[in-house]
Amino acid sequence: MTDLHVLLVFDGVCLFVPQNEVESVEIIADVQMTRTDMGAVGWFFGHGLESPVFCLAEDFSLELDTPKNREYFVLLKAEQQPLGITCDEVENIKFKQEHLYPQDLPVAMKTQDSPISQLVVYRDKIGYVCRGAALVRHLNLLSERFTQLESASFG
Repeated sequence: MTDLHVLLVFDGVCLFVPQNEVESVEIIADVQMTRTDMGAVGWFFGHGLESPVFCLAEDFSLELDTPKNREYFVLLKAEQQPLGITCDEVENIKFKQEHLYPQDLPVAMKTQDSPISQLVVYRDKIGYVCRGAALVRHLNLLSERFTQLESASFG
């Protein structure tokens, strides 16, 4: 696993994604904020692609309204199109330099839909390490569920 990670902070959550699984870091002002029928808060038109941008809550569920303190978003690499996640802060972190030692998520804490693979103590709190592909799968799953709920409520 790589030592270089991108730290995303939102709702007090510290989420680490390997840097090589991140397409880019952008400012929220570049998002066309339009609610979508897929649960995204808007679209980013850049890098030659349309990318949905999602807003996650502390429990990794979808938020449909973007909190005012979300200033950035991170585009995650994905096969079809990059997907964005909004965040309050973003920073490049070298685990070895910061003396961070991720531990595998205990079996008792694993759930089928969780993108979290490891835990790490960062600034006296527990942070989460997620692979980019696991986050993309998680966002796609949340989006599918949102779409099903939306179509059921209108059907």
